[in-house]
Amino acid sequence: MFLDREKKKIDDKIRAEQFSKDDFMNLETSYEKTVEELGLQQTKRDQIIALYLSILGFVIPNIISLDIVPIGKGLGFLVIYIIGILLCRIVIRYRIYKEVYWISCRVISQLYNIVPELRNKETVQTLFFRSLKKNSSNVVVKNRSGKVSTLKSFKKQLSSAEMTLFNILLIFASFIGGISATYLWKDGSVYSMIAAGVLVLVIIYTFCRLNYQYVSSLLLQYKCVSTEKTEDLSIPFNKAWMLHCYIDDDEFNPENNEE
Repeated sequence: MFLDREKKKIDDKIRAEQFSKDDFMNLETSYEKTVEELGLQQTKRDQIIALYLSILGFVIPNIISLDIVPIGKGLGFLVIYIIGILLCRIVIRYRIYKEVYWISCRVISQLYNIVPELRNKETVQTLFFRSLKKNSSNVVVKNRSGKVSTLKSFKKQLSSAEMTLFNILLIFASFIGGISATYLWKDGSVYSMIAAGVLVLVIIYTFCRLNYQYVSSLLLQYKCVSTEKTEDLSIPFNKAWMLHCYIDDDEFNPENNEE
């Protein structure tokens, strides 16, 4: 029973005979779902960029035409800037999942060469690690000492279309932040001018910080290649839900199997 009314405890164990052996780890379905999710990440990213540009095209003229004090317009542009930064963070998340799903596609393709009886957690994770290792040269750049260089990895990513689109969104958001600072400065009061100066520093810091977060988050998915630790492999592997359709012996309840 899932819920024992007498003990009032949840039993999350599944009996071995409950698993279907006929449709065990359907690779065709898993591959189709992975490719679909892979395309969705790119579509969602493009929609976010288009949405923000649409917001700019609609809101900017309306804010400028408002008959209010400069500080009011500055605060209006500040809100749009914050929205842009939040969208940039979402784009980073989509980029990470797109990388994981791409690796998952390669793993599923390799699973076709593995006999069904050996498609277990260990095999899937081994193939996942090997795929990460093979693809790491496209993301990870190391120093002469052999340590991962975030700066060099950043320079490598600058030439990619993914990061170019991300920075286009970030530049637009930063530009809006600059307009906000300009209106705050025009207000003329001491406090608004100080706020304008602080905002400029925040914009510069945020621009650098988000670029660093973009690269460091991507490098984190490949950390296991250098450390070869299971806990580091789980960082990207836990996101690859389409690969978690194996039968894990740890899920079985020994007491139930003995009945």
